Amino acid sequence: MDVYQFKALMNKDKTFPVYVFFGDEEFFIHEALSAVKTNVFKDGDPGMALVEFGGDEISGGVIFDELRTLPFFSGKHKLVIVEEADDFVDKNRETLEKYLLAPAGHANLVLVCDKWDKRTKLATLVDKVGASVECKKLKDHLLPNWIHVHTKFYKKDITAKAAQRLIDDAGNNLAILDKHLEKLSIYVGEKTTIDERDVDALVGVDRNRTVFELTDAVAQRNVTLALKILSQMLAHGEDSVRIISLLAWQIKRLWRAKQILRQGGNEQKIASELQIIPFFAKRFFEQVNLYTEGDLMKNHALLLEADVKSKTGSFSTKMLLELLVYKLCA
Repeated sequence: MDVYQFKALMNKDKTFPVYVFFGDEEFFIHEALSAVKTNVFKDGDPGMALVEFGGDEISGGVIFDELRTLPFFSGKHKLVIVEEADDFVDKNRETLEKYLLAPAGHANLVLVCDKWDKRTKLATLVDKVGASVECKKLKDHLLPNWIHVHTKFYKKDITAKAAQRLIDDAGNNLAILDKHLEKLSIYVGEKTTIDERDVDALVGVDRNRTVFELTDAVAQRNVTLALKILSQMLAHGEDSVRIISLLAWQIKRLWRAKQILRQGGNEQKIASELQIIPFFAKRFFEQVNLYTEGDLMKNHALLLEADVKSKTGSFSTKMLLELLVYKLCA
């Protein structure tokens, strides 16, 4: 099932001993987690009845002990969440299968996975006694319809042109689109429909997103996407000096992350030192893994060269930045 079918079940007060949320769309996974937490802890603060683990950091024994142990406060269900659970599932597959034959009546288990093979015995058992929810990224052509449907959660409608303008300005990150729709629903007041003028007035281009998306496209060596994002930034009035400085800022952060890892630090130390926003953390570390320190050194030199040329006026802005993107993606 998808996340909206799952939320409908949660709204009907359905509960299951096990849930599996899998896929690459973090916004949908967040929605599914919020729905199950609200369902299990409908009476208020979960307190000590909510236990969360990282699957790559904890042993299976600890998690199964938590599932078998009664919650500290009587009358409450215990919710045990295992994030990044792929390794945990692989290492404890047989134990999970046995557990699902007689799951604890006082506990709910949530597994958050990148991948989930529906052909396995474990997946069959999950579907028999629990719920599995696919949380995959939407294709670009599906975004306008998602925006149209999602806007109704804020008791508003949105025109087709406004939905497309929002995508052009803010990109395909559902969490960012959701925040903009929330702000737009407040901005339009008693108006029932959001139109292009509202999007132009309130949203514009999301600069934090675009620089992150631009460095992401460069890290993937995706020249076409990088040029598209660059074009969006220029179309919305971003000047060349700022674009170069934003790129340099992100490259320096990636370079520093590589240095911390080389010196024995971990992702937690990097996130703390560089103040990585939690929602973007996974994608930031994906970018870190795509670069070598040599790559980052080369890119930093290219950015310094482009910065000098942008200030001397020897190249047109558009040509200079397009050439820079080609070099960064090489």
